[in-house]
This record gives sequence, structure tokens and C-alpha cells, in this order.
Amino acid sequence: MMKKAVIFFLPIVLIVIIVFPSLSWPQKADPTILDFRVQAMYRAAKLAWKVNDGFKNGMAVQILRADTFEEGPYQEVDIIALTPNKNVYQYVDKSMGTESKYYYKLVIKETGESFGPLPTRPYFSPPATQLQLPFQSESPA
Repeated sequence: MMKKAVIFFLPIVLIVIIVFPSLSWPQKADPTILDFRVQAMYRAAKLAWKVNDGFKNGMAVQILRADTFEEGPYQEVDIIALTPNKNVYQYVDKSMGTESKYYYKLVIKETGESFGPLPTRPYFSPPATQLQLPFQSESPA
């Protein structure tokens, strides 16, 4: 009896999967954060990311940083609240020590989505500046 039921229902299940593929497997939602980047600066790191248009109100991004190792441990640096009608975010982390390499992750607190880790090595000397001569006015001859 059991074999007959399996033989009978198997073709029906296959037809449903072929005709209605969206019913058989759940579709993965688009990620909340689309473009996460980390840029080295003088004794700092600039984090930049874009947010998907369809995010929910009241969500927050947790910025995590690990010193030296990609595996962690990660410490919370800050929490940024996402606001409607704003898609591009930037954060500058100026709380860096003397370690040579850092890893950053972004975590959406409400959904648990994680982005990263991305490495960076901040500059430990000031940027070069161009010498500017004092303004000299031309005297009328």
C-alpha cells in the first residue's frame, strides 16, 4: 500500500515543482547592505556602505572591529541607526591603537545579517603636504 502511494504522489509533486518553482523553494531576500568598503586613513579607517531601498524602519547597523586577527575577537565600535530615504552611509573610526591590521564587520542587529570582514591597515604617518608659497601681488609698473 505504501509503495503505491509513493508511486502515485511522486509524479504530482514533480509536476508542481516544474509548473510552480516559486512554491517549492523560498526565495532569498536581497541583502540589506549592498556595497561595504573600508578605506585606510591617517590613524583612522573610513567605512562606507549603501543600503537596499527595501529596508525596514528602525533597523540599526552594528560596527565591529577585530585587532590583528580576522577570526576575532570582535569589539563593538559604534551603532548607526538607519533612516528612511538615506541610502549611503559613512563612518570614520578614529579610535585605532598601534596594531598593524584591523578587520571590520557590519551586523544588522534586527536580522543578524553580517557583512565582512574587510581588512585595513591605517597610515601611521601624516599625509604629505605640498609647499605653498605666500601670495605675492604684482606691483603696477
